[in-house]
Amino acid sequence: MKNKKPAFSFFAIIVCMILIFTFSSKNSHSSNSTSKNLIDWGITIYEKISHQHINHDRVIKKLNYPVRKLAHYSIYFLLGIFVYQIFLYSSFSYKVILSISICFVYAMFDEFHQLFVPGRTGQIRDVFIDTMGAMTSIFFFHFWENRKVKEGKNNCKKVAPK
Repeated sequence: MKNKKPAFSFFAIIVCMILIFTFSSKNSHSSNSTSKNLIDWGITIYEKISHQHINHDRVIKKLNYPVRKLAHYSIYFLLGIFVYQIFLYSSFSYKVILSISICFVYAMFDEFHQLFVPGRTGQIRDVFIDTMGAMTSIFFFHFWENRKVKEGKNNCKKVAPK
């Protein structure tokens, strides 16, 4: 079973990287429309549930920037999980540092790539947000795995010698 987990993680890394590249390849108008449409959809659902009318334009204008940055954070949060899982089953000592480094380098590549997309810019701030998303998931799973290992060692029943 352990052999399947790294293979799945490798596949998931490739899918995440393709998604990131695809989203980054959209021009500024298309990219902005995607986030605005997502917010509009959320407002519509909220209106149906709450039976309240909401000023869509005002809410979209207010939420567009945070939603776009949350998208950066979220996709790199996922990427961090899968990159870390690749190294989880290895004997490599610097799993966390290597995992964060891979995500950081890909974030830099992504922002560099956006310099060549019409209407888009490469933002150092976005590299920071992306890296923070990856670091959050990597640290979370690193501590979770260490806790599981410690609990496993502490839960072993000692057998008294006969």
